[in-house]
Amino acid sequence: MPDPAFGFAVLVGVSAATYSTFLKLGSGAITPALGALIVTGAAGVVNLVVLLGMRAQGQPILFTPRAAAFMVVCGIAAAGIDLFGLLAYGQGLKLSSSLLITGVSTSLVLLVGFLALGEPFTWTRLVAIALIAAGILLLHAQGI
Repeated sequence: MPDPAFGFAVLVGVSAATYSTFLKLGSGAITPALGALIVTGAAGVVNLVVLLGMRAQGQPILFTPRAAAFMVVCGIAAAGIDLFGLLAYGQGLKLSSSLLITGVSTSLVLLVGFLALGEPFTWTRLVAIALIAAGILLLHAQGI
C-alpha cells in the first residue's frame, strides 16, 4: 500500500509550484502587502471551507493551545513568504531562479531536523545539503 504521506508531499510540491508561478505573475503589479493580504484571505477561505466540510462529515476537530501557538508562528512565516516573495519577483527574480528560495528552505529544514528535532543524520542528507548549496551558488553566479 502506498505511503499516504508521499502523496500529500507531492500535492504540497504542486501547490508550491502553482503558488510561485502566480506570485511571480502578480508581482510588480500590486503592492506587496496588499498582495500578501489577498493571498492570506484566499487561503483563509479555502481552509474554512475544508474545516466546515470536515465538521459536516463528523470528523473530529483537534485543537491544543500549543499547536495553535505553532500555527501563529507559521502564519507569521507565511506572511514573510508572501511579502518577500512579491518583493523578490517584483525586483526581477526569475521564476526559474526561485529554486534559490526552495534550496535555502530545504537546507534549513534538514538542519533544523538534525539539530533541533533529533532526526537521524545521514551522509546522504549531508551530501544533499552540499549539493543544494552548490546549486544556490551556481544560480547566484548566473545573476539569478
